[in-house]
Amino acid sequence: MPGRLFPVGGPVSEKDIVDREDFIASLEARLADGQSIMLAGPRRIGKTSIAYEVLRRLKERGFYTSSVDFFRLSDKREFAFSLINACLENRTGVRRTLEALKDRAKSVAGLAKLTVKFSDLEFSVDFLRDDLDENALLEYALDLAEILANRDSKNMVVLFDEFQDASRVAGHSDIYKRMRSHFQNHKSVSYLFLGSKEGMMNSLFGNRREAFYRFAVVLPIPPIPEDSWRMYISQKFKEQHIKADEKVIREILQKTGGHPQDTMLVCSEIYYALLETGEKTVTLEYVRLGYDRALLTLAQVYDEILDEIGQRACAREVLKRIAAGDRIYSKKDNPNEVKRALDFLITKAIIEKNGRGSYKFVEPMFREYILREL
Repeated sequence: MPGRLFPVGGPVSEKDIVDREDFIASLEARLADGQSIMLAGPRRIGKTSIAYEVLRRLKERGFYTSSVDFFRLSDKREFAFSLINACLENRTGVRRTLEALKDRAKSVAGLAKLTVKFSDLEFSVDFLRDDLDENALLEYALDLAEILANRDSKNMVVLFDEFQDASRVAGHSDIYKRMRSHFQNHKSVSYLFLGSKEGMMNSLFGNRREAFYRFAVVLPIPPIPEDSWRMYISQKFKEQHIKADEKVIREILQKTGGHPQDTMLVCSEIYYALLETGEKTVTLEYVRLGYDRALLTLAQVYDEILDEIGQRACAREVLKRIAAGDRIYSKKDNPNEVKRALDFLITKAIIEKNGRGSYKFVEPMFREYILREL
């Protein structure tokens, strides 16, 4: 049997994107038409998988595409290099073009200008010098997508993942004004912005005082219907001649809440448990075993979240009360502190409002983890 029936730990291929076809088709059409889009939602809900599939389809249609993940970057220079590499890959087919050119430039006397492959892009090997001013490098990077698209008579789509982290990478919040001043003049490039911190992303694109106010259309990511999950899970097990009836699949979805990555992880753990025993039928016992194994896998992630929110006054206690179904406000607490804690937890996409005075976990398995730790 193959080793990864249910993909976990990163973006998935198009065949494992569950019931997103209409949404993907809409994104593809909008971006192809020149519209920029913003998608916000907690990590591990499938944003990047959706985005990569959209880029794949656009590339098949002849579009230039590039992507930059701010989560992986540490400073302004690294951002500039990442964006330039992502753009140039469309012409060179080399993932890290600048690094390849830097090796070549060592043999070029005085870092002479490279005049063949990139002369029409106003590019020179001077950009590879370690002492080059990072602001000059970034200015070039921010316009390169438009320059390249125009030179090659192409339309281009640029993906920025974890866009709310751009200010951390650049070291100041003015980076958004700087980016907007370039992007608003681009006619051949559309942008797809992803972010896991919904509060920050909504502010960046919805607050009139922010640089990216109304620059992109904000679209909600639709939930995956339970029927679609049931069909997908049933079919995947069936591919390996494993029987999984409707009762056990409903139990899986009840435990995970249909959270994309958590559902995949639980199903994957069930699958490996079956491999270990040689069984061919998913029972409720295997569901519980797979669920417990998945919780152990997620423990480090959840502990890091708890450590982070523990630094905010009473946030951890408020989260425990929500998990246990207890009253959120206590006589011993300052109500303003509780309210700030709730707002913080919502901003962090840990909980969401479920009605007046009612909140629920975005990730049901996180709630179970907290309950087991109480």
